[in-house]
Amino acid sequence: MMNRFTTHGLRGTDDLGFGVCAAAQLSRRSLLLAALGSMPALAAAREGEFPQRPVRLVLGFPPGGATDNSARLVAQKMAEGLGQPIVVENRPGASGNIAAEFVARSAPDGYTLFYTTSTIHGINPNVFAKLPYDPVADFEPVLSVSRTLLVLLVRNDLGVTSTRELIQLAKSKPGKLTYASAGLGSTQHLAGALFCSKAGVDALHVPYKGSSQALTDLMSGQVDFTIDTLSASLPFVRGGKMRGLAVSGLERSPVLKDLPTLDADGVPGYNVAAWGGFLVPKGTPAPIVRTLNAAGNQAIQAPEVISRAGVTGSELKGGTPKEFGDFIRQELATWKLAVAAAGVPKQ
Repeated sequence: MMNRFTTHGLRGTDDLGFGVCAAAQLSRRSLLLAALGSMPALAAAREGEFPQRPVRLVLGFPPGGATDNSARLVAQKMAEGLGQPIVVENRPGASGNIAAEFVARSAPDGYTLFYTTSTIHGINPNVFAKLPYDPVADFEPVLSVSRTLLVLLVRNDLGVTSTRELIQLAKSKPGKLTYASAGLGSTQHLAGALFCSKAGVDALHVPYKGSSQALTDLMSGQVDFTIDTLSASLPFVRGGKMRGLAVSGLERSPVLKDLPTLDADGVPGYNVAAWGGFLVPKGTPAPIVRTLNAAGNQAIQAPEVISRAGVTGSELKGGTPKEFGDFIRQELATWKLAVAAAGVPKQ
């Protein structure tokens, strides 16, 4: 049997990882109905309209990271539905901007697919003074793949057990508490700054060179709190290495059901997350976008993808291209507020 999933990588720096999750396994009936719903678009592809050759998937981060691994798994399942291989091409660098520019300038024929993230299509347009691409005008949305909530974490010996207690402690010691991040302008930095702004507290930002180092120092008591993704922090919370106080969405996480939301526990309106999804160059014909969307929706219903979801603690999304386009516009506005709260200068 032909191998429908191949890889090609370039070395570089990693980007924000994402995980995928679902609250429960899809029923056999729902899988069947979803497959039947995808058949018209996929049948058209098999009849020679699209695709007729391998599709290239461009990623803005190096091989081996959480986002890379998850994107490859979804791409593998898409390839099975499309009947053509998907060749993964890693183009890391400049926080994903190199890959985004490459895709924006590629032929709009459906054979170049881009996996974007909240960093590339949410944060970057708000922290870079000039981008070599327009996040909206240069791309066609295809599919929202996943959304990963963030978790407010504190060191075990800080003496607080809730978000309200952390806010009270921070207000009693202005400028004394510290919060860690994966670096200046990172998701963790902006999420932490937005938390401080909305909660009305003054805390000192401590940037690190990556999330793992920040979490290590939180465990050892070198910093007081951080806000990081579920996929990165879940093992430490479950292992008792740090205390989780709340999650960042408007609804509780199915993998940390005991934790309230920040919105409900002292920070009204707090709703940020890491996410990922597929785009193609602007001008790609609508029938091709629909075919890719159908293959993607079918892929994220595969048992292997759902199984990975349960481990990494995020939410599989799916839906229409228009819904993903609307979501990106909303995220650009959300991260604009976070960047302003963090006081990050334009790069």
